[in-house]
Amino acid sequence: MKKLLTLLAVLVFQIQTTRAEDDLHTIYQDGRAAFFAGQFDLAREKLSVVLAKNPTHPETRAMMAQIELKLGSDNTLLRKSYEKIIIEKFEVNEAELNEALQALRILAGKASGGKVIPNIILKDQALGKKSVTLNLSKIPLSEALGYLAQLTGAKISYDKTAVMFSNPAS
Repeated sequence: MKKLLTLLAVLVFQIQTTRAEDDLHTIYQDGRAAFFAGQFDLAREKLSVVLAKNPTHPETRAMMAQIELKLGSDNTLLRKSYEKIIIEKFEVNEAELNEALQALRILAGKASGGKVIPNIILKDQALGKKSVTLNLSKIPLSEALGYLAQLTGAKISYDKTAVMFSNPAS
């Protein structure tokens, strides 16, 4: 009976270890997919988890080095803080991106009790003239910004103090 319990405990441990390794592999694959899709902020977040568990993983280290060159130092703190700000209702109909971003700044200020008014920089002013239509409810500020970037074909990146919209080519 004691051998059976010991064997069962070992089996449970192996299953948990395998599940953790599978989870880490899934996180790596998600990070890799984001990297090759040009979503470097998301890739950095996922691949950082992999490096924390396996700091010598060569493919992850190589991708992180390229991300560092493209984006600079890790600035996921701003994006994470924007994930916590929930916009109750965000609706724009055939509005220019400039107008939609201004509305989003106001809504973020209200949602955060006046504590957060996002700094948003358009690197190409032509992006600000693009038309967007969007209707969202109970959405994190970071996701709303992401949708606006997708609708205008812009690349979004987070600096230490601002969110930047730019053309994908730049």
